[in-house]
Amino acid sequence: MGTDKAFIEVGGRWLISSALAALAEAAQRLVVGGTDPRLERAAAAADAQHIADHWPGEGPLGAVATVLGQARHPVTVILPCDLPAISPVDVAVLVQAVHASLPDAVPSAAIFTDQRRHYLPLAIDSGSAALAKGLFESGQRAVASLLDEVTVVDVPASPTAVADLDSPEELGSGH
Repeated sequence: MGTDKAFIEVGGRWLISSALAALAEAAQRLVVGGTDPRLERAAAAADAQHIADHWPGEGPLGAVATVLGQARHPVTVILPCDLPAISPVDVAVLVQAVHASLPDAVPSAAIFTDQRRHYLPLAIDSGSAALAKGLFESGQRAVASLLDEVTVVDVPASPTAVADLDSPEELGSGH
């Protein structure tokens, strides 16, 4: 995109604000990212907490490990900011899928699936924090490596839950 997606405006608000709105029912909302003061302002405006990514620029698994390390609830939702139309209902469906598979000897996660598996957004057993950190420290950078180690529940995706923005052209298409 050529710029931080969090601060792209869609429908009159930053994408980070849309993501936080989808997490409105969450007991704990964390914004993981760099030191851009706008992240801190967006988090504060949504009654969320900004935490610095422990491994900025090192891939998504580092951000996942960072947030899991701060999680205080049994299930954590990892929501990228480039899904402008995801809703609280979509998030709740993922969380319910993980709750339905707990407790199990192996941590569980829920992802959306349509023609393919979408590794983000993700709801995951918060007890997998050490696993995520260990995988990252062993050189893994992809969320898929974490999902290879947990029980994955595939949840049918609504089109809005997985409609991400990856290019400037998609902004103009009403995506």
